[in-house]
Amino acid sequence: MRNESPIPSLRPNGSNNIWANILHLAARQAFPAGHPLELRGSALTDFYYIEKGRLLITYTSQNGRERPILTLGRGNIFNASTALTGFDNPDSQYLCLDDTVLWRFPGSLLTSPDFVRQYPELVINLMQSLGNKNLQMHETLSYTGPDAALVQLARWLSRMADNHGALSFRPGLTQQELADMLGVHRATLVRCIHALRAQGIVSRFTRNALDITDPAALRRIAEQ
Repeated sequence: MRNESPIPSLRPNGSNNIWANILHLAARQAFPAGHPLELRGSALTDFYYIEKGRLLITYTSQNGRERPILTLGRGNIFNASTALTGFDNPDSQYLCLDDTVLWRFPGSLLTSPDFVRQYPELVINLMQSLGNKNLQMHETLSYTGPDAALVQLARWLSRMADNHGALSFRPGLTQQELADMLGVHRATLVRCIHALRAQGIVSRFTRNALDITDPAALRRIAEQ
């Protein structure tokens, strides 16, 4: 049975320590734990090396919910994608989880032919770093998509059926209350309920009455 996934974390990265060899090209910045890191203006198009501490990357969805995406530890590089492309996602935020020391590199380095020729090992390292982050964030987004909400709902229904010792019981929750408890938008919950009904897994699903009609199929979804 699949467990709740923790926030993916890119831990202290020794392979990125080669960036410490060119700190003379960067500017040192220090922030206390709990500090929200705001990248604006020219800071938005630069990239950063974490010498000390941890950063949490969060994303605010269209329904206003803030979702943790990735934790970056010492030795990691971040904001390189924005530095390379000039594209910023305004729904992404950074938070210093610990006292943090960063080194800010000019984003123009990444598009400089001279820099690429002089430091090819850094360019290779950066590509590996971007690949790792993409894989980790893809895993998070895959887990937090609509299928994950369906799995969450199926697990909750299975637990409730076990607690009641019956396949028909009174949930005692409105759809909004259940959505809040599961951490999903109400519209997502409604789509999941419709999907379970369409598959013949549940019939009635109201605050006062819930009938599970195919417990085996429900278990299969819950165990994903």
